[in-house]
Amino acid sequence: MKTKLFAATLFLSLVFGTAAEAKIFGNKTMWIGIEPLVLKTLSQSHRRVFEYKDVIKGNKETYFKINESELNKVSHFIHHNFKRCGGYRILPGEPKASEKLSDYKALFATSSFGWYDFQTTLAPDYSINQENVVNTWLPEVSEDYMNSVIIKLSSYKNRYYKSPEGVAALYWIGDEWKRLAKDRTDIHIDYYHYATHDQPTVIATIEGSDPDVLNQIIILGGHGDSINTDNEMIETPAPGADDNAAGISVVSEILRNAILQNFKPKHTIQFIAYAAEEEGIQGSYELAKVYREKKTKVLGVMQFDGANYNVKKTYDMALISDNTNVDQNNFLATLIDKYVHVKWTWDQCGYGCSDHAAWNYEGYRASFPAEAIMAEQTPYLHTANDTFDKSNNSSEHAAIFARLGIAYLIELDQ
Repeated sequence: MKTKLFAATLFLSLVFGTAAEAKIFGNKTMWIGIEPLVLKTLSQSHRRVFEYKDVIKGNKETYFKINESELNKVSHFIHHNFKRCGGYRILPGEPKASEKLSDYKALFATSSFGWYDFQTTLAPDYSINQENVVNTWLPEVSEDYMNSVIIKLSSYKNRYYKSPEGVAALYWIGDEWKRLAKDRTDIHIDYYHYATHDQPTVIATIEGSDPDVLNQIIILGGHGDSINTDNEMIETPAPGADDNAAGISVVSEILRNAILQNFKPKHTIQFIAYAAEEEGIQGSYELAKVYREKKTKVLGVMQFDGANYNVKKTYDMALISDNTNVDQNNFLATLIDKYVHVKWTWDQCGYGCSDHAAWNYEGYRASFPAEAIMAEQTPYLHTANDTFDKSNNSSEHAAIFARLGIAYLIELDQ
């Protein structure tokens, strides 16, 4: 049931504009859900940020019906104020009651979807006992290979989700993963396509070998797109070397090592390069929802987003504690101390800042190890200056994330 925000009419008119005042840019409209922290910051800005046609108040998010042309305004505001992406999501249609309940897990536990029930039946083994295997892999991490991935992806003028080069870049990732896996019959590369844009999500799957658990998936991913929030257009330079060519280099390097070691996992493993993260985390929100609707069992999700900038940092890594799973986070903390041996801490984004939030929203266990605390992230984020030279043309810092990802994969698959 809709609840109109009549009591907040003055605030909404000031910050967002009204339907009567809205400029008509075309007939295409969409619903977006905005998180409470972002909405609070919008209200404190005391200016009109974007224009809306309708609004629905939910306990978890506030939903706005907007013209598609207003989306850049939302994204630009969030990037400018939070220096990160996310904070809102694009919905496939008008919000349903289930999306407006704060206790959404309890709803689905007794519903026909059954997604929360089937996820709670999984019992990840977070014990650490694969030291011999992990330590065989770790020396094989190749900064040269990771350099090559970052150089290639950042050579595209941009990887914006609606630009031709942004589409081409994601297909290059798919081709590179096919090249790595060309001699493995148990590995296949697939593309998830979207109705609203041509940039695909790329999924490399290593089929599980244990009949008892091969229907449970371990996911390692990062987004493949980039953005320049100074001017979010398809021709604007957005090399995105750190955000997120570096993250894709980490995912690719873990896949390369799995193939190098002739790894035959018990569980099914998926390596994912998400589309359209920079504009509302669209790619992973839709994908995670599909997994939930199909009752796909996911043992754990690990996100790599911005992994290589480490100039004058207090910490080498920060585990993001909000919109993530506490048990899996503690597992990662143990893995860092045992295998990676870097200075790390806990931190929060304060909102859903990357693709891990999409999986967390759908009830899956997700974690996000960041390259630094939020206050010390790269100052070149979402600009034309996010280039490889800002990390001294080296993937040395990203390599520690590849090592963590390898440890996570092997220990969780035991």
